[in-house]
Amino acid sequence: MYVNVSGCKVYYEQAGSGKPLLLLHGWGVSCQAFRPLFMRLAEYRDVRAIDFPGFGLSAPPPSAWGTPEYAEMLEALIGLWGIKAPDILAHSFGARVALQLAKKHPESAGSMVLTGAAGIRPKSNVPIWKQAVSRLGKTAGKFGPPGAWLKEKLYAKIASADYRNAGAMRPILVKVVNEDMRPILPDIHHRILLLWGEKDMDTRLEAGRIMNAGLDNSALVVMEGCGHYAFMDKPDEFYSHLKQFWALG
Repeated sequence: MYVNVSGCKVYYEQAGSGKPLLLLHGWGVSCQAFRPLFMRLAEYRDVRAIDFPGFGLSAPPPSAWGTPEYAEMLEALIGLWGIKAPDILAHSFGARVALQLAKKHPESAGSMVLTGAAGIRPKSNVPIWKQAVSRLGKTAGKFGPPGAWLKEKLYAKIASADYRNAGAMRPILVKVVNEDMRPILPDIHHRILLLWGEKDMDTRLEAGRIMNAGLDNSALVVMEGCGHYAFMDKPDEFYSHLKQFWALG
């Protein structure tokens, strides 16, 4: 199904009945990443999973949004649906948006499960040579088409896979990864469960500990042997944590 909100045509899927539960996917994927979990949760809840603007089947946003703009879109969508304070399950980038929503519109979010949550900027461990190449690329980009070509080639050597594959979403990615959620954590008082993969190499466990310390009503559960997609690595164990947290069934 589609809905027009905040200047975007947004795709979403809905199933089940009961108290609303909103699923928010991570960067570079779509709501389909949650598909098996979506069906299990729909046995107990009114589950809605969106494709964020610029991902899956949703049109890109009209400008280079950051997470505050994505949160405003989400708040408008919740209002359009006419639902009140849905619980939220969010992964990675989706957790950034969920936290912004909880900060800016606390009445629009219920309890939350955040898994592999992005938003804690790590201390820089970029090698000196990469820093030098980055500075050279920025300088080259100022000198017209030849410089822009050189900048693209240099960045291709040092950039992350997300950056290389971002395409038209690259300005948004650059904006998002430079946002740090730490300053807003003390203002968020929702009941939150942080589910973290022990071997998550994208949002490391230390980030989960920092986030847990910054929130005043959260708990951190570490899933052994899991990576960034803990809900795919151990789906039954992951679901059991959700079932206990939300008293499903």
